Amino acid sequence: MLYKVVAALIASSLIAGCDSATHLFHARETLAKQEDRLKAIEQNLETATAELATLRQKQTTTELGNMLRDFEKVAYLQPGDGGYSPVRFDLGTLTVQLADVKPFANSSKISLKFGNPLASSINGLKAKIEWGQVGENGSPNNETAKSKEASFTETLRSGAWTSVSVVLDGTSPTELGFVRVRDVAHTGISLNK
Repeated sequence: MLYKVVAALIASSLIAGCDSATHLFHARETLAKQEDRLKAIEQNLETATAELATLRQKQTTTELGNMLRDFEKVAYLQPGDGGYSPVRFDLGTLTVQLADVKPFANSSKISLKFGNPLASSINGLKAKIEWGQVGENGSPNNETAKSKEASFTETLRSGAWTSVSVVLDGTSPTELGFVRVRDVAHTGISLNK
């Protein structure tokens, strides 16, 4: 009888040991699967990080290109500066010069000279004129800048300078620090015969 009890205890221990071994095997199998999943997630994260870096580089390049393209579409002028500033529009490039600034009531009246290097004369010139003060460092104070849309009846003759006048409301000549000409457009052209 004692043999039977000992045999029963040994058998139950073996069964319990097998059961523990089975649990250990399943736990190792589950751990291996989780490690594989973790490696796949890490690889996906590395790929996504590399793709994000590439997209950021492309975005920076695109923004820089857009900024340079937009920069060419603005003529920046300051009273007292000599020379001219080029401004691109859909036909090519014009030159703009701030020729004169005079008091006009409580405002300023400026004379802009547009140089037309193109082979055609330009009719119905339109532009957005922005103006304002500059800060101590000489950069424009964009927060207080004013703007207006201007249309000119003068024809910009081919290969010539054309003067136009613009009143800059609410800014005296002593307050005027800069003038920007942007969004240049036209309604028509005429070619020499």
